[in-house]
Amino acid sequence: MKKTLLLGTTALMAAGLVASGVAQAAEEPITVGINGYFVSAVGTVSQENEDGQIADNKNSLVFGNDMELTVGGSTTMDNGVTAGFSSQLEGNGGDGFDERFVYFSGSFGMIRMGQTESARQKMVTGAPNAASTFGINSPFFTIGDKGGLTFISTYSDLLGDDDAIKLAYFSPTFNGFRLGMSYSSTGGVNDFYEQNTGDAVGGLQNDAAIGVEFNNDFGDVALRVSGGMETYVLERCGATANLQGCDDNPGSHSFGANISFGNFSVGGSYQAADQAGVAADGSNLDREDYDLGVRWGSGPLSMSLLYGEAAQDQTDNTTDTLSLVELNGQYAIGPGIQLAAAVVRGDFDDETEDIAGGADNAYTEVKVSAALWF
Repeated sequence: MKKTLLLGTTALMAAGLVASGVAQAAEEPITVGINGYFVSAVGTVSQENEDGQIADNKNSLVFGNDMELTVGGSTTMDNGVTAGFSSQLEGNGGDGFDERFVYFSGSFGMIRMGQTESARQKMVTGAPNAASTFGINSPFFTIGDKGGLTFISTYSDLLGDDDAIKLAYFSPTFNGFRLGMSYSSTGGVNDFYEQNTGDAVGGLQNDAAIGVEFNNDFGDVALRVSGGMETYVLERCGATANLQGCDDNPGSHSFGANISFGNFSVGGSYQAADQAGVAADGSNLDREDYDLGVRWGSGPLSMSLLYGEAAQDQTDNTTDTLSLVELNGQYAIGPGIQLAAAVVRGDFDDETEDIAGGADNAYTEVKVSAALWF
């Protein structure tokens, strides 16, 4: 399947370029631009674990910021094919460049080559969220102690490197339907310059993903539905392979839907991931995440109410769970300038509590942010 996916995508790229005719000199050279955002946030948390503390400071006041610069450019050739590139520079903790790819687009769809998210992940439909800074699904700014479950995610499956170098194809849209496929051979950031270690313990390779979406309007009602799956091959189980087995083919599948009418949007998403590890009884470790939400927006003001859960199997045959409820809002005070606020109630349940003390925690976050987009 993985070889077929790669060859098929390459053939589509070649066919699309040839069908458009041999490229002539571009009408204009590539035009490069910069856009991005900078956001700062402040929040406080009250926790109800055994100590009632976070970092030895009850009701902690915390600060955070994040930035991203996207440098990109494109040109359209005489044959109608657009060639371009995109490179994102992350400023949160010195992450450096993450996504960076070249692309070709035209009547054949779009081809991407480089460090980019998988087709499944790019086509996920999550619960409608009003605040770009906050939210329960892979949020930017989170405070409370959640044990090993940092956040809820129906986008990343938390298995391989989201931005591993890969080849991706997205079809044109036909009557609201669009198809996406992607393949990464090694799962590394780059396959050259000896950056591919190969046969690494716990390493994942042969990442193949497929996604499909339907996005259309029916009068005053807009509907978006999407789903996809992603599979990997485990390179090597581990040093204790003789004592503990592994799932050699971990993977994930996800689906979501949104419906919008008037000033409201309602929807949610779900993801299930089969992980490489196994529990003490030999069963596979699984993780399930889902979110639900309703959003209202009118003019510069928008609000949303969100709920979500994540459940992660542990090696001791228990399952830890995290549940979140969030009410947030955002107000645009000017072009590209947004203020946001959120109240979050979280509950982390460590199922080992009855066995060995556990790390249960319930908490409440209150936070505000200012975001500048350019």
